[in-house]
Amino acid sequence: MKKYQVAEVFRPNTMPSYTYINRQEKRGTTYETKLKRALQKVGSLIAISGGSKTGKTVLYRKVVPEDKLIELSGAQINSVEDFWQQIAENLRIPDELSMAYSSQENKSGKVSASGKTSIWAMITATLSGELSKGTNQGETITQKIMRNNTLVLKALIAGDFVLVIDDFHYINLETQLYLSRILKAELFNGLKVILLTLPHRADDAIKRNPDLIGRTVFINLLPWTKEELEQIARKGFDLLQIPVPDEQIAHIVRESALSPQLMQENCYNLAIRIKEEHEEISMEAVHRAFGDTVEAYQHYKENVQRMCEGPAKGRSRRKEYPLKNGQHCDTYGLFLLSLSIDPPLMKLTASEIHERMAEILEDGEAAPNGMNLANVVKHSENIIKSSVPALDTLEWQNSTLYILDPFLLFYLRWDEEWKQDAIR
Repeated sequence: MKKYQVAEVFRPNTMPSYTYINRQEKRGTTYETKLKRALQKVGSLIAISGGSKTGKTVLYRKVVPEDKLIELSGAQINSVEDFWQQIAENLRIPDELSMAYSSQENKSGKVSASGKTSIWAMITATLSGELSKGTNQGETITQKIMRNNTLVLKALIAGDFVLVIDDFHYINLETQLYLSRILKAELFNGLKVILLTLPHRADDAIKRNPDLIGRTVFINLLPWTKEELEQIARKGFDLLQIPVPDEQIAHIVRESALSPQLMQENCYNLAIRIKEEHEEISMEAVHRAFGDTVEAYQHYKENVQRMCEGPAKGRSRRKEYPLKNGQHCDTYGLFLLSLSIDPPLMKLTASEIHERMAEILEDGEAAPNGMNLANVVKHSENIIKSSVPALDTLEWQNSTLYILDPFLLFYLRWDEEWKQDAIR
C-alpha cells in the first residue's frame, strides 16, 4: 500500500488531487461537466460566479489544460492597453518580428505549433503564406511586423486558448464597456472566455453589452455544504491512515466557514501535528491546528487593528462599554467581538448583531442603538476596503452584514492578540 505524504493529500494553496471534490449543482450535473459542455459550445461567454474561496479557480484549472490557459486579473487591468499587453505577455508575443517569406516557401513549407512558445510562429507562418502570394518565383522578401490587437486575437483563437478574467467587476467602467463589445464580436469567431465573479456581479458583462444575452452560460457555484467539506477530511485522513473522529471532523467543518481552502489548510495542519509531531488525536490538537492556520493570515492584523480603532474623528468621545469579563471596549471593539463569538456566521442581521453584543456586555448594559450600529458597521467596511480595495471582505446592505471573506472570520475567531488590543 502506498504511503502518502501530508503535503500531497491536503493542498490548500494549489490544485488538490486526492482530495478534489467534484461537486454537483441542484439538477445533479457536476460543475465540471457543465464547464466542459460550455467550452464545447462555441460562441458562448462563460461566467463562473461564487463567493470568495468557493473553488472557482480550482474548477476551471481542473477542466482546462494548463498550457491552454491565459489568466488575467481585473484588479490589474486599468486600461484597454493593459488588457492587450497582459495577453501578449502571457502568449510571449514580441513587440516586433522580422519575417522572411517567399513564394517557394509558401508552396513547400510546413509549420506545426503547440503551447504558448510556438503560437506566434504559427500565426506568422499563416501571414507569411498570405503575404507571399504576390511574390515572384524564388523571390524572398523580409518584412517587419509590429504586434497589434488583431494578431493577439488570432493567436488566442488559433491556439485554442481559454482567456480567463478574474474580478471583472474591478475593471473601470470604460474598459468594461470596450471589453464587452470585443468579447461579443470575437466569441462569434471562436474565442473562448471565462469570467470569474461574485454572484451579485455575474451579469456585469451583459449590463455593459446586452447583445451578450443568450450568448452567456452561467455557472453559479453554490456555497459548500457541510457534507462536501466532510468529504475532503474523510478522503484525506483515510489516505493518511489517521482515524479522526466524526466529532472533530464536524468541528473543523464548522470553523472552516464553508471554505474548501480553509478546510484543506486546517486538515493539513492537524495531519502535520499528528503524523510528524506525533500528537494524540484530540480536540486540543484540532485547536492548536487552528492556531497554526491563523498564523498564515497575519496580514489581517493591521486591518483589524484599524477597524478596532475606528475613525480618528470622535475617538476621544467614544463610549466605553463594560463587558461580562470585567473589562471594557468601545463600540468598534464591541462590534468585532460580536462577530467572533459562536456560532461562526457569514451573514448577520442588525438584530442578530445586537443579540451577540448582549451576550458580551455586562448584564443590564444596553447595546448601541440601530443608528449607531449602522454607522459603526459602515465605518468598519470603509476602513478595511480602503486598506485592501482588491479584496471583498465586508458588505452592509439593508441592515444586514455580509462577511464575504471566510479568512477574515476565521482570523477574528482564532487570533487572540487582536482581542487583547480591543479590550482594556
